Amino acid sequence: MKEKEFRIVTDGRNEPGTAVERDGVHFGYYASGAERPELLLYRKGSSEVEARLPFPEPCAPGKFYSMKVKLRASAYEYNFSDGGEVVVDPYARRIAGRGAFGSIPDEGAHAVRGGFITRQFDWEGDCRPQIPYEDVVAYQLHVRGFTKQRRSGVRRKGTYAGLAEKLPYLKSLGVNQLCLMPCYDFAELRPVRERKDPPGSQKEAQEQAFAQSAAKDAYRMNYWGYGPGFYFAPKASCAASKDEDVEFKSLVKAAHRLGMEVLMEFAFAEEADILMIGRCLLWWAAEYHVDGFAVVGRDGLGTELASLPLFGELKLVCGWYSDQVLQRNAKRAKTKGCLPAQLAESNDGFLIDCRRLLKGDEDALEQFVWRQRRHPRGAAVVNYITHHDGFTLADLVSYDRKYNLENGEQDQDGTDYNFSWNCGVEGPTKRKDILRLRRRQQKNALAMLLLAQGTPMLLAGDEFGNSQGGNNNPYCHDSELTWLCWDGKKAAQELTGFVRDAIAYRLAHRVLRQAAEPTCTDSRSGGYPDLSYHGDRAWYCEFDRVARHVGCLYSGSYAGEKGFVYLAYNLYWNVQEFALPLLPKGMEWYLVMDTGAEKSFLEEATRLGRIKSFQVPDRTIMILEGR
Repeated sequence: MKEKEFRIVTDGRNEPGTAVERDGVHFGYYASGAERPELLLYRKGSSEVEARLPFPEPCAPGKFYSMKVKLRASAYEYNFSDGGEVVVDPYARRIAGRGAFGSIPDEGAHAVRGGFITRQFDWEGDCRPQIPYEDVVAYQLHVRGFTKQRRSGVRRKGTYAGLAEKLPYLKSLGVNQLCLMPCYDFAELRPVRERKDPPGSQKEAQEQAFAQSAAKDAYRMNYWGYGPGFYFAPKASCAASKDEDVEFKSLVKAAHRLGMEVLMEFAFAEEADILMIGRCLLWWAAEYHVDGFAVVGRDGLGTELASLPLFGELKLVCGWYSDQVLQRNAKRAKTKGCLPAQLAESNDGFLIDCRRLLKGDEDALEQFVWRQRRHPRGAAVVNYITHHDGFTLADLVSYDRKYNLENGEQDQDGTDYNFSWNCGVEGPTKRKDILRLRRRQQKNALAMLLLAQGTPMLLAGDEFGNSQGGNNNPYCHDSELTWLCWDGKKAAQELTGFVRDAIAYRLAHRVLRQAAEPTCTDSRSGGYPDLSYHGDRAWYCEFDRVARHVGCLYSGSYAGEKGFVYLAYNLYWNVQEFALPLLPKGMEWYLVMDTGAEKSFLEEATRLGRIKSFQVPDRTIMILEGR
């Protein structure tokens, strides 16, 4: 086909990227130099250039070029030529030429190309669930690793469709929000030679040693996907079909039908400008109906994004926001007819403070009780005790140090500060007493997370004891190491049952998931504060550096409930006495949960009567109710 057969018209649109319209396809591009760029067209699936079409002169000052071309979008792919260099459109809606996940890439200049969305999708009246942050139970997962293992029980393993098959399982746990690790297009295999560091740096020496020991490996795996990418396009190699856009939309629609939200994680490169980022997030919200975003990038990005008029209906999760943003958002929440932004902060603060108390560190209790009630004004807070970056929950209670040699970086990668404890034996063991203690510690960690105010986020696989063999940074592994192990063993079933029961308990008690932080005052003059702390004596708790136990009493009346919930945390290595406040006349104490029991949430609560104190075994968490 000759270039003259394509009809080109000047296009007045000022949007970068592409738009398929009835009378042609709009192309918009910001040029890097003084030369006019060209549009390169390819037949779909081919890397041979079929036509080179120069952009018309820009219709406005600057380097933005646009035009409309009459062509059948479903039959073509495209790139740009800018100063003689082939450039893949950073705004491309689809990316072609990658191949299967982990396949050796074709490094030719035309190997990777942009594509178009041409099929209309029937959303069938789809609506976002719009779940308040305090009612969310989030679940972070890697789309490929979640179902790739052979025992995952799905037909289309490692794909969006495979994840959709698992939605009923997640719903049964009580999860109502998916947080997807990067599943926009990225290069999962990168040439080793592209890994550059300053001359003479320690990292350079480490890389040289790695290159010598693994010279046969020309590429380095980026399994997680954090880093540069084509942010507007779903990753094609995570789809079971050839229509990755349709498959991703089907996943979102299926999740919404079950009352589950879908959030996407984005790791924007330093050079990504705020205008591009805003357009990207708006595109995913409009085209794919996603419910929000967890964004990482340069310092201050969360504050920049919070100013965009996108997040009244969409959720935005970032590490931190400026005080000015939080104050402004809190003020909007109090203003009649004003819609505040749905902001949430998410960082390692909860993880560090809870892990320190879990392992029995000194001077950790006061920080834990602050984290446990924290709900800042102007934003929600997402809590987690494990994350994709670090130990899984099973490894947190099985290893004192990381084991990252398989990463090929001489064990230099990954944090050395895991705040973990192996329960007496490093790594795998058959000792039943150690295994029982580890299982109890996992339950303790999950209870600390799921019984705290704020929004809890689980790491995929923690609910059945998934392990990564002590590797706390497996970013470069696409293997059984990072694929969830769905083995269904009895210990896994016990832990899964505990997670299911703990989430159900949380959702059944509004007092454990309030919309604002408890004030620890008796603001209703009912004789009991909304939240109070107790130790060996009622109404008094020691918070000195050696303290490791606390009783937290919630008064249900502050959340529209009857009765009281008493959380007893004992992270000492010996039995501790807990004092109980005097209940109102006609009420008694009942034991409803004990992490030391195999069936931790009792099928029938144990009546304790109007006792004044009780004992909690070592490294155990209990729940009592005043009824």
